[in-house]
Amino acid sequence: MAEKRRQPRKEQKISTVVRNRRPDGGQSIMEFSSRDISLGGLFVCTEDLSVFALGDEVEILVDAEGEKYYEGRARVVRSARVFTEQGAPVDSGYGLMFLDPGEDLVDILARQLEG
Repeated sequence: MAEKRRQPRKEQKISTVVRNRRPDGGQSIMEFSSRDISLGGLFVCTEDLSVFALGDEVEILVDAEGEKYYEGRARVVRSARVFTEQGAPVDSGYGLMFLDPGEDLVDILARQLEG
């Protein structure tokens, strides 16, 4: 399968809080750990693939080494569940694409990708 990502990615575990507005006006706030990141987005791990729908726009808070959070918006662009050859689940979650990331978010992600 051809690679569709525009930005290089790096395996990196960072805490990401996602706030999703519900149709009833409420909101869901969930915390995930990322599997990998890039300047264009990140992949968050979860077993529950019913949490988001493709195309959902969510608010995110990315933890920068436990010191400060960087806020931004993202779109759910991918859901995936990976299995071993024996059928055991190995990985699952969502790909989130950043929407107009702020300078602070780009800076912390660039540092994470370099380190």
